[in-house]
Amino acid sequence: MKKRTRPVWRRVWSIVLFVALLMQTFGLTPEVQANADVRQLAGTDAQVLAAADYGLPEKTKDGLLFHAWNWSFDNITRNLPELAQAGFKAVQTSPIQASKEGLTEGSKWWILYQPVNFKIGNSQLGSRDDFRRLCQEAEKYGISIIVDVVANHTGNAGGGNQQYQPAHNVDPEIKNNRYFWHEARGVENWDSRWQVTQWGIGLPDLNTSNQELQNIIIGFLNDAISLGADGFRFDAAKHIELPDDPAGSNFWPRVLGSLNNKDRLFNYGEVLQGGADNFAGYANYLGLAAPSYGNSIRSAVGYHGGINVETAKSFNANNVSPSKLVTWVESHDTYANNDGESTGMNEWQIKMGWAIIASRAETTSLFFNRPAGGGKFASRLGDAGNTLWKDPDIVAVNKFHNAMVGQDEYLRTQGNQIMLVERGTKGMTIVNLGGNAQINSPTRLADGVYQNKANSGGSFTVSNGRITGHLDGGRIAVLYNAMQQTPTVSVDPAEGAFFTDSVNVRMTYSNANSATYSLNGGSATPFRSGDSVRIGAGSPIGSTFVLKIIAANSSGQTEKTFRYTKENPGAGLTVHFYKPSGWGTPNIYYYDDSATPVREGSAWPGATMQDEGNGWYVYRAPGWTQAKVIFNSGGQQLPGPQTPGYVLSAEKWIKDGRITSQNPDGTKPTVTIDKPEGTFQGDSLEITLSYSNAANGSYRLNGQSPVSFSSGQKLTIGAGDPPGTRYTLEVTASNAIGTTTNTYSFTKAQSTGQEMKVYFYKPADWGIPNIYYYDEMLTPVKENAAWPGVPMQSEGNGWYSHTISGWSQATVLFNSNGKQMPGSGQQGYLISRTSWIKDGVVTEEEPVTGKVSVTFVTKNANAFQG
Repeated sequence: MKKRTRPVWRRVWSIVLFVALLMQTFGLTPEVQANADVRQLAGTDAQVLAAADYGLPEKTKDGLLFHAWNWSFDNITRNLPELAQAGFKAVQTSPIQASKEGLTEGSKWWILYQPVNFKIGNSQLGSRDDFRRLCQEAEKYGISIIVDVVANHTGNAGGGNQQYQPAHNVDPEIKNNRYFWHEARGVENWDSRWQVTQWGIGLPDLNTSNQELQNIIIGFLNDAISLGADGFRFDAAKHIELPDDPAGSNFWPRVLGSLNNKDRLFNYGEVLQGGADNFAGYANYLGLAAPSYGNSIRSAVGYHGGINVETAKSFNANNVSPSKLVTWVESHDTYANNDGESTGMNEWQIKMGWAIIASRAETTSLFFNRPAGGGKFASRLGDAGNTLWKDPDIVAVNKFHNAMVGQDEYLRTQGNQIMLVERGTKGMTIVNLGGNAQINSPTRLADGVYQNKANSGGSFTVSNGRITGHLDGGRIAVLYNAMQQTPTVSVDPAEGAFFTDSVNVRMTYSNANSATYSLNGGSATPFRSGDSVRIGAGSPIGSTFVLKIIAANSSGQTEKTFRYTKENPGAGLTVHFYKPSGWGTPNIYYYDDSATPVREGSAWPGATMQDEGNGWYVYRAPGWTQAKVIFNSGGQQLPGPQTPGYVLSAEKWIKDGRITSQNPDGTKPTVTIDKPEGTFQGDSLEITLSYSNAANGSYRLNGQSPVSFSSGQKLTIGAGDPPGTRYTLEVTASNAIGTTTNTYSFTKAQSTGQEMKVYFYKPADWGIPNIYYYDEMLTPVKENAAWPGVPMQSEGNGWYSHTISGWSQATVLFNSNGKQMPGSGQQGYLISRTSWIKDGVVTEEEPVTGKVSVTFVTKNANAFQG
């Protein structure tokens, strides 16, 4: 408990002040801010332009979400082109934190919701680098990446009395801090808001009001943003307290307010309606899933009852604005939980429900992707799901949604089995859940003939405020006159390496009247969609070819660049495979279906792989430059049945469904510095540069030429430079596994007057102390940061320090893990110059062990001895 209670407005202002110090305060990786700045300046604009290529909205909120449930990062990456073509603006991942076990059976999907840390990467979905590649690739298509976050709880130690105990492998920084946990018991009264937010839901409940824990969560979220995340879905948000709850905290305003690029993020939370949900309260901070509306949609399409489109009108959202809602036909919970709320829905019901919700205005709709292969849990974690999302009717509705951004809605019904979703005066979707019907309804659409863009075809006529036409039973109509889109271009094969003397690249375009290509900066050559260009013939191995394609129409032009590299054809194909637990010696079946007839290495089940130790198996295929590969053993296979093989070339490693060009068990270098980023005081700043898992390193200062350094070497910046000078420091280290570069930013402080340094001797049972200080002589009261303040810097021998600049005086308190000096309710230490504080005693010089301070008082004397 801190010394005094401050007004709410002052706590809010403290949050704002605290954000400025967040990077240097709680171990947030320097890469985060640097990369976030780059994204804000460049990446987001590129994403907007890419989105326009596919007719996607500029803002995530205005588009449609695709829930790639249990998909690996690499599987999402491979499907991005088709997802963009299908009209999905964003992809929501499953949780990216490490889970307590490496289970991959489809029925064990819940394991991803039992995390052990706040770090990126797990064995089911992929590594941090895989996630980075996904985000980078998504930007090329204008697709946003939304991350499912588990911040309310961790994985547990088991069932029974272990249910509310953290798993053995929970990050020790979290597990061993008793202030990070709520009481180990479950909710008993779901109408008690206190219990709903302070007790568990079958898992160990984190104390989300703790600011140190919040800092860890903020660091994790900002790390994801630095890699390219565009927003977050907060799992179990209902169980994280709001500021005005009985056990309220600043979690939501502080955490969301501390995120980099926060104004561009799309965030929403899972607040299941019912009991003490405080549903509308959460809408003050983030968007909300709308589970009750999902129930209404399932009812409307006749799941577990009769068809009645009237039930699809109301959002049932406690008067929360539709613009704050994420709607769905079903979610992963309604599909996969034991209750099976939506498991029995058929694809027709899903498609018709989607046509209703995705056609509506204001809300953001999420399409849940079921597993592939039939059966509730037919595929493994990491596998791509079924292909219903590619259905022509779903794609038509998606494109209608994107074309109608900004248009209002008017819902009409024709009986209780037909709904007409009218958008402004531009378009309409008609959903017929009954039999063959003649549509005859009032409308605001402009007069004319509208061709049905859905699979059922046909046309509808609008005249004098009425729309008429025929629609077969169980079908939909999508009606609007689309504006011409900007051109799109594509190539086959994709850019990258080729292993023959030459390669024929097929170039296609759409939404264009003309197109040209040029090779390696040569003259532009016109071509027709489907034409090919031959590159590489007679060129030496290692040659690179840059193919630029420009396609144009009356709306504008699209320019794309593709790079191809000629590789050694004698290198062959080498495949390394990490054997899953429970498998025997794996077989490898490889084939090339681009050849006619299909070329295969050996008949199924393929060739036996060789053990190369540590769980890895290898197979070499001389004369093959690329292939699709399937691994199998004893009836099990990866990828799963009816799924194409992994596309491999040159030498690749495959572990847990992830493909890498280097052994993923290797360790990339790490680089660190010993000073926090941000503003530094004084004329100069000495920085120690360090690396590990590398033989050498280099740094660049403000874009100058790289300078080699040895780990532990010091660098001084700022000496003699004017106040306000900014410095960008890039530190790089490399090894055989890869290269790591971190970027750090510093600013030399402006001169602000008095500077004083506070030294504090840490009690033996404290962790790193925080310093919190304020000046009550000023109105309003001046604070350095929100409680608990900022961490102090170690000076060694138990001493910690902090420099205060621009203050004439300060009242100082120290704290660590719930302890504070002076004690709760006591006045802080008042200082006005550099001071040392040890055991509650303030001195202006460092106390010397073994010496006793003696004060001599003299009266009526002009000399003394002692």
